[in-house]
Amino acid sequence: MEAGLRELAGGLGGLLNLREINLTSLRLSGKLRLLLSALERPLEVLELPYFSLTPSDLSYLSSSPHAPALRKLDLSGNSLSVEQLPSLQRLLSLSRSLSHLVLSGCSLTDSLLGALLPSLGLCRGLQSLGLSLNPLSTRGLLSLAHTAICLPLLQLLVYPQPTDCYEEGLPQPPSYYNLMEFPLDQGKLARATEELREVLERAGRADLVLSTDLYSHSTAELLEE
Repeated sequence: MEAGLRELAGGLGGLLNLREINLTSLRLSGKLRLLLSALERPLEVLELPYFSLTPSDLSYLSSSPHAPALRKLDLSGNSLSVEQLPSLQRLLSLSRSLSHLVLSGCSLTDSLLGALLPSLGLCRGLQSLGLSLNPLSTRGLLSLAHTAICLPLLQLLVYPQPTDCYEEGLPQPPSYYNLMEFPLDQGKLARATEELREVLERAGRADLVLSTDLYSHSTAELLEE
């Protein structure tokens, strides 16, 4: 397998005009450096859904020439942990050209997201942000909304249903599938939605679209120009 990956990396390195790579579902934990380090020029689009990223993968990416050049980044479906947090913070703080970011289904809790928000707030060119299917409470989402309204170009925020808006019995911590399938308390959900919209209204950000519809605002749509 290692020899095959080295051959692939060599082939990618020979594509001198390569600016976009999609490595969805390859699950090549610990191999990101091997695949990307031979590229002649920094990537502008990197899609890594379900790649099974390790701390070493994120550490490499955050210190690589690709980090400041990225315009579009998709890390959805990779479970992110406290161990990976410093690398992700560094990556976001360097990605000043980033306009589209997807972190859906990344096991982001209120505390993890809270630690990321200062770095996320530095992404002033961000136009769309996908955070669906993460176990975030209404409180965590309100903190997110307060960061989002300070991003002047942000047009679309796809966020998860708050964990405190499900019916009693939601497993803790909830899995990706629990968040998709477990029944919601519509009364609690309506109140949480209103709170989020009030944050936008008070800030004069009626232009910012909030959505929980994962299917209308898919990863592909989030990554469009």
